[in-house]
Amino acid sequence: MSTRAIVAYSSADGTWKGVWNDSQSEPQNLGRVLIRRVSSLKGDLDAFVAQFIEACPEGWVALDRHERCADPSGVFGGQFDGVVATCNPAVNPLCFDAQYLYILHPPKRRLFVFHVENRPIRPFGMVTFDPAGKAKPPKLPVIEPED
Repeated sequence: MSTRAIVAYSSADGTWKGVWNDSQSEPQNLGRVLIRRVSSLKGDLDAFVAQFIEACPEGWVALDRHERCADPSGVFGGQFDGVVATCNPAVNPLCFDAQYLYILHPPKRRLFVFHVENRPIRPFGMVTFDPAGKAKPPKLPVIEPED
């Protein structure tokens, strides 16, 4: 079964906006890809948002392979206060079909990862990017597959 996620960024108004990633979305996979993309852009978080979220509203089959969804799932959204996030099914009812939510928070140069649930959620992992795009810690937590 495919592990799905939403890749998003936060806005100053306390909301987040994101797109779908349909496969290999565990932190040790998609998280690693997101960290590498920010690094390859030399820490330019605005360029990351423009290239991987705003320029791909149809979402990704696999962001790591630059493979876009042929059947667009639309954008997703919710609230984010800098620590706690919620998913808004009124923006897109598919939000609870994702297992993970990744939020890039530009004001603090952080990437958070959450388990998606139908309630306010707190991150279980986070990295902070320096101005050159180097992540500290260098990776997100590893999630063991369920039996």
